[in-house]
Amino acid sequence: MLEGEGVWTVVDGDPVAMRRGDLLLTPGWRFHGHQNVSDTPMAWLDGLDIPFVAATDQGFFEFGPDEVRDKRTPDRSRSERLWGGPGLTPVAAAGASPSSPLMAYRWAHTDAALAAQLELAAEKVDGAVVEPGHAAIRFTNPTTGGDALTTMRTEMHRLAPEMKTRCTRTSASSVWQVFSGGGTVTLNGQPLTVVHGDVIAVPAWTEFSLTAAEEGLDLFTYSDAPIFEKLSLLRTEVVA
Repeated sequence: MLEGEGVWTVVDGDPVAMRRGDLLLTPGWRFHGHQNVSDTPMAWLDGLDIPFVAATDQGFFEFGPDEVRDKRTPDRSRSERLWGGPGLTPVAAAGASPSSPLMAYRWAHTDAALAAQLELAAEKVDGAVVEPGHAAIRFTNPTTGGDALTTMRTEMHRLAPEMKTRCTRTSASSVWQVFSGGGTVTLNGQPLTVVHGDVIAVPAWTEFSLTAAEEGLDLFTYSDAPIFEKLSLLRTEVVA
């Protein structure tokens, strides 16, 4: 979620509040719709696996109800009440699910996890495998520990002020969105200045690095890495 508040997405009848910084999931074959109960607009970034689905000729569409099934505006969705406890699995729903049963990953939790990583790196805590100045978290499926979605990897990254990442390239392609702050993205040696709201497409096997400006840099990213990982075709290389 990029900007605003006051919108709910209804996923298979479960109304899920949408707030800035949240990651919301709508896995395949789930009817979903949106309702804005406020008097201001809201903006978000959609990440879709349609190119892969189209390339494999697996596109199916089924039209559902004309309106959202539930027009309530609860603070917590049913999926959050059931699956929102960290490290806690409801016994009645135990078992692996292909995609995450949790429909909302809240910004408050993401922000706290990123801040804690940077603190651990600064304190040099034993056993903390954290790159100094660069924190990253991956959104996972609580039933498997794998990616939250079967075909897309979703992560949030935070760079401390003036931090520069190592240059890497990978066989997966990715999209990055500047959630806050600013800095420089370097693609195949070409530096590009980025600010809040910018979206960067990184094609497969493109040399890629990030440099934060004085205010730091927060970015959300999604990629098709899980597909290539399952096919044993994912390759990642540290260039420098």
